[in-house]
Amino acid sequence: MAQFEKDFRRLTRQINSLSNGQARVSSENIFDRPSSATKTSMSSESSSDTEDSTTNLGFYVEISPHDGPYAHASFVFHIEFSSESDYPDCQPTVSCLTRIYHPNIDTTYGNYHNNVCVSTLNDWDGGANSTFEDLLQGLMFLFHSPNLEDPLTSNVTTDEDEFQKNIRISIEGGFIEDFDQDNVFEMNYGYKRYLIELQQQEKEEEEQQEPQPQTEEKEQLDDYLVELLTRQPNFKQIFNSDTLELLMSAPCATPSTRHNKETTMSS
Repeated sequence: MAQFEKDFRRLTRQINSLSNGQARVSSENIFDRPSSATKTSMSSESSSDTEDSTTNLGFYVEISPHDGPYAHASFVFHIEFSSESDYPDCQPTVSCLTRIYHPNIDTTYGNYHNNVCVSTLNDWDGGANSTFEDLLQGLMFLFHSPNLEDPLTSNVTTDEDEFQKNIRISIEGGFIEDFDQDNVFEMNYGYKRYLIELQQQEKEEEEQQEPQPQTEEKEQLDDYLVELLTRQPNFKQIFNSDTLELLMSAPCATPSTRHNKETTMSS
């Protein structure tokens, strides 16, 4: 238990830099749950949470890729060791709790337990290359380089173009034929969050670009300056018509000055 907690705290401190801000970790599932999660997924997750913490060691990771085919979506994973004696020698159980269209993560037919195929698990031996950091890197690699040649599920197409198209449908929401009993994907909760943040950002940028209303002090010429300029005998010859228009519209312009201006403009 002590070793597990020590390694978990180290992951908590390092996860932001390790993932370039693309992952978060928590001892509890504090992340938004996908609205498309089935009763099966919820019950399998709940059974893990309710068991005695002394015999089950686990935590949750949310991965939100910034780029790649799964860009701007979010996916929650549960990493669990069945007992204290298993850690770190035996490989953990890794479960994706978010519905996903992925050849190496099988959430079809309500399967939300032990449904991830990643090389880090196959090579896990409790040694120097079997750490939480290694597991995190392995999971993130799946989102940038899905392995169509060695799929965990046969419900994902092997045609590259169709595969890329179906990924976006599964994230943005839509229909994918012959995926499982429910071929309709709701919009991924992380992608929905991304759209809201993007909309807010665009709104703030528009507000910053809008011209700020000028203060009354800036809109009007200084009274003393106008009076000084219009005192000049030949001021009508010094300024062009636009400048004269501005001078004569100033509040401090006298009636005689405005009359001179009108005479000048008409001539």
